[in-house]
Amino acid sequence: MDKGLIQQKLDNTFLRRALKNFAAAYPVARAKAFEGMDFEELRGRISDFKEGGLEQLPALVEQFTASAEKAGARVHLCTTPDDANRTILEIIRSKNADFLVKSKAMTSEEIELNHYLEKNGVSCLETDLGEWIIQLAGERPSHMVMPAIHKNKEEVAELFSRETGRECPPDIPSLVQTAREALRSGFLTGQVGMSGANVAMADSGTLAIITNEGNGRLVTTLPRTHIALVGVEKIVPSLTEALDVIEILPKNATGQKITSYVSFIKGPTGGDGRELHIVLLDNGRLRLAADPAFREALKCVKCGACANVCPIYELVGGHVFGHIYVGGIGLVLTPFFHGFDKAEEILKLCIGCRKCNEICAARIDIEGLIVDLRDKIRKPFGQKFLFGTLMKNRKLFHAALRTAYLAQKPFQGAGGRIRHLPLVLNRETANRSLPPIAEKPFRDLILEKPESRVPDSLGPVHGSGSREKVLFYSGCLADFVYPEMCQDTVTSLEKLGYTVTFPQNQTCCGIPARYSGEMEVARDMARINTDVLLKEDADYVVTICPTCTMSLKHDFGKLLADEPVYAEKARRLAEKTFNFSELAARKAGSRAQTPGLKTQTPGLKTQTPGLKDPGPEKTGETVTYHDACHLKRGCGVHEEPRKVLRELAGVEIAEMEDCDKCCGFGGSYSIKYPEISQEVLKNKLETIAATGAKTVAVDCPGCKLQIEGGLEAAGSPVKVEHSATLVAKMIG
Repeated sequence: MDKGLIQQKLDNTFLRRALKNFAAAYPVARAKAFEGMDFEELRGRISDFKEGGLEQLPALVEQFTASAEKAGARVHLCTTPDDANRTILEIIRSKNADFLVKSKAMTSEEIELNHYLEKNGVSCLETDLGEWIIQLAGERPSHMVMPAIHKNKEEVAELFSRETGRECPPDIPSLVQTAREALRSGFLTGQVGMSGANVAMADSGTLAIITNEGNGRLVTTLPRTHIALVGVEKIVPSLTEALDVIEILPKNATGQKITSYVSFIKGPTGGDGRELHIVLLDNGRLRLAADPAFREALKCVKCGACANVCPIYELVGGHVFGHIYVGGIGLVLTPFFHGFDKAEEILKLCIGCRKCNEICAARIDIEGLIVDLRDKIRKPFGQKFLFGTLMKNRKLFHAALRTAYLAQKPFQGAGGRIRHLPLVLNRETANRSLPPIAEKPFRDLILEKPESRVPDSLGPVHGSGSREKVLFYSGCLADFVYPEMCQDTVTSLEKLGYTVTFPQNQTCCGIPARYSGEMEVARDMARINTDVLLKEDADYVVTICPTCTMSLKHDFGKLLADEPVYAEKARRLAEKTFNFSELAARKAGSRAQTPGLKTQTPGLKTQTPGLKDPGPEKTGETVTYHDACHLKRGCGVHEEPRKVLRELAGVEIAEMEDCDKCCGFGGSYSIKYPEISQEVLKNKLETIAATGAKTVAVDCPGCKLQIEGGLEAAGSPVKVEHSATLVAKMIG
């Protein structure tokens, strides 16, 4: 990706302000629009019938074609963009026309229709206000629903002045009036009209179009010939399914309860001599629908919500975060519609926060598809060695980290933190300090721990007198950078009544390799860790890194799905894998007074008879909590950390605004795209400061590294602590 273009967008103050304001207003409007509705149930229905439709898409295309032609339309199935462009040109020429008046149709952007027609002597007029603005600017849409969101009123006034030949003031009502006057003649003189469609119904051959401007109805009724350009994936069985799409689209797209216009078109409108041509666009869709690994991308209803909530889109906009289709789903569709050469760089721009998954109207695993597609793009030189040779070999990888402990010393400042790296690497630490690699990793420290340290004071946990056994999977960052965090985890778990062991042969979970597109390396690591963690009988496997949790609990099963023996192992491992807060929360339900603890330890399964439950002591400390992306949206763990903090750590929580918004770490993302990472971090630091809390609680070592580094570099006294550390301070 062109670093200059990224920086240009980051420096564009209007773009940043416009996208930030929309990102702040959108969730409020959306929540209001969905009041009284079950979003999960609605999108579940849409996901199901779209999935079913993709399985029988060729049959739906045939059924729609027959129904539409029975209603008087002419249907043209076009395999490629060239086929579609040529077909549309032939229809226009058959009417002796040289002017096409259009309403909004993203499919026309996909096939670059305007450029093709204009090269062949047909002028096009975009009548959607946003589309007209970008047509005048010679640009492409920066959002699927709001194509000109990147333009300010001064820029629009300049464009309108140039187009109309008169001075247009940068006043929004005046600009709208100018557009209305300029476009009106197009509606009246347009010889052929074109639209897209939001949904097409196979049983009746009906098209449904939802718009906020009256141009859609004018374009489809005033010209005697109407061309509708529709992707074949828009076909659903009937009106029942179509109404669900119409229900969710405006609410999820812009936070409106309903759009201004909902139009149903069945056959030619307006009487004799009228024609309706429906151009069904394939462009790889039928082939994609037959691909079980990626076909769910076609469930998209084109609401654009994935862009609305994306922290990267919010900073750089759609001209960076996308090709023709933008946002998370745009990254997925680009390689299939426009080729992998157009997708190579933009696929790397996703930070993996999974916010798009949470809001998708069709419940598409957008982030998962992006990660899987990285396996198909070219890899940087040296990446294969890094993951395939270095990281996959546990002993070699750990030896390299131990060597790095010595190499880092010249770059350590006060307090041991790394403030400046040499030469070009210095840009990676701009506005952020880094913690040093520890002198002794946790895996060494745990070997020095005497067995007698396992406490007996808690007494039996099971009625049988045995304690539940936990295998602690630390993850690389905590092991080699935050060994004290690992020690706090062991202390907390032991005091909560568990016996903890640390398998020394555990290695990287493989997520860095997987996120970099090295899927075979990730599979190798999944096999290694599955064998190690199932070799020893235990009740639970506990992690303190949500990315590791997600990897062990979800990714291993996906990576090893085609290997029956390992698929079964991955399933068994997933069943017993928990994040620290998720497991600790089980001990926060009931409390028993336990000698020797600073607090009344919550959650023992058998309580001491005759003792009253006095409740936990409180430290008087107020913390704010940052939800790690992979913990909340990857593992579905949200309330448990708060329960642990209140009932086990004894603190109060001052919730920050956007508590679940990405901190900008994203593992290697913060190294590959430090400019973007630091801007995302700035937003997080602002919300932390607004709470007035002196401590930020996290459940992710990566989030701690990112937020702590930003706070320290800014001179803030606010501390960042893992939940396990806060619990250990209270009960350890």
